[in-house]
Amino acid sequence: MENPPSRKPERRVINSTSSGLQLRRILVPIDFRDSTVVALQYAAAFARQYKATITLLHIVEPVGPELRRNIPRERLIEEMSEVGECQIRKLVDVIWGEEIATDIVVAGGKPYRQIVNEAKETNADMIIMASHGAVGSWGLFRRGTTEKVVRYAPCPVLVVPPFERGFVVGASVERNADR
Repeated sequence: MENPPSRKPERRVINSTSSGLQLRRILVPIDFRDSTVVALQYAAAFARQYKATITLLHIVEPVGPELRRNIPRERLIEEMSEVGECQIRKLVDVIWGEEIATDIVVAGGKPYRQIVNEAKETNADMIIMASHGAVGSWGLFRRGTTEKVVRYAPCPVLVVPPFERGFVVGASVERNADR
């Protein structure tokens, strides 16, 4: 009996440019917790790899003590929006500066609805959001927000754990850290 001829399986090497995955726009909800920085590092790594634009979305939703200060809701949302935009600009400057094209959006409303709507409006190819427990700053990540975004988003959602697990190798929080 003869042994059957040995056949090597066909092998193809696919690099990132021929994989078919294209990321032109990445949406990152921001709530200024420590875990947000990790999500921003992931977004920056993807943006650099695919030359994508990052849209940073901050949602203001006055709750509790903010509403008790006898300030009209509209004025309160406007003030919170200005503070949020200023903080986002500082984060961007520290993490990637002008290296990555960045849009900043500040909106009021229910967090999961705003995230899903912004993903639709900007034709986001991916949402990258931090996961850090039940409640985030200003109520952004209340219980169920992440699950609702994953369920209703028009694109893939990458939920980043609060502590780095080695995916973004060698990324530093500050882009000027080695200078």
